This record gives sequence, C-alpha cells and structure tokens, in this order.
Amino acid sequence: MILIRQLLLISLLVLAAAGRQRDSLPEFSLMTLKGESLQTKELKDNIVVLDFWATWCENCVTEIPELNKLEKEYGSRGVKVIGLAVQSGWASDIQKFAKLYDMRYTLLVGNDDTVSDFGVISFPNTYVIGPGWKLYKKYSGVSVTKATDIRQDIEALLKTKV
Repeated sequence: MILIRQLLLISLLVLAAAGRQRDSLPEFSLMTLKGESLQTKELKDNIVVLDFWATWCENCVTEIPELNKLEKEYGSRGVKVIGLAVQSGWASDIQKFAKLYDMRYTLLVGNDDTVSDFGVISFPNTYVIGPGWKLYKKYSGVSVTKATDIRQDIEALLKTKV
C-alpha cells in the first residue's frame, strides 16, 4: 500500500512538472549553415517554430516535409521555421543532410549547452514561440496531429499579433 502511494505521488509530481511551461525561453547565439550568426534577439518580434532535431533521428526526418510546408505557408507572414541540429557532427555534415532531404527552412548548428538550456531530452522536440520569445506550446516526439496542431497554434498567435 505504501509503495502504491509513493508511486502515485511520484506520478503526480512528474505530471505537474511536465505541465509547467516557462514564460521566457533561454536565449542563444548560434551559427546558421550559411555561416551567419543568429541570435534570439533577432527573433523576438516573430512567431517561431523551433525544432530540435538530429540527423540520426528517423522521426525527425519524417517531419522535414511538414516543416518545409510550414515555411512555405507562413514564411511570408513573418513566421520563422528553424531547425536546430544537435548531436549531428559539423556544419558540413548537416549541410549534406539538409541538401539530401531538401530542407528549405533556416538551420542552426546547436550544441549541448542549448539542449541543456531548453531541457531537451529526446528528439524531435518542437517549440512554438510567440512574440517576445515567449513559449506558446512544446511538442515532444511525433504524432499524427502535430503539424495540424502547430498550424492551429500559429493561426492563434497570428490573430493576437497586430
């Protein structure tokens, strides 16, 4: 009985922690595959879809076409789709991969500090970020409705952004 209570308490604590979302997200300054620096302060006025991914992650690869579509659909409306590659080798390795999979959105070369700062423990991990660099929603892993859900998030944020 005591073991069941302990397990229940641990489960409730984990669920409570998972449900909490920070208002502001960690800031970064990272290099794009084009060799340019991108800082979060340049993104503060935008809606951003920030996707943590890795070249070896099969689930990440399956999401590339949808991220390309999001870039095409919303890029002209000020939405930034950014793939943050981590644990994937050098920029040249990621460039080859990006070309192979025809990735059409901005790609950054991440590092362990960025992964740690954002609390990423699995891939893919996608953040929908509102103006002011505020977390709107976080998606871990893949799901059949993820792309549709992100579109709904973007539309909701666009309505509030005047």
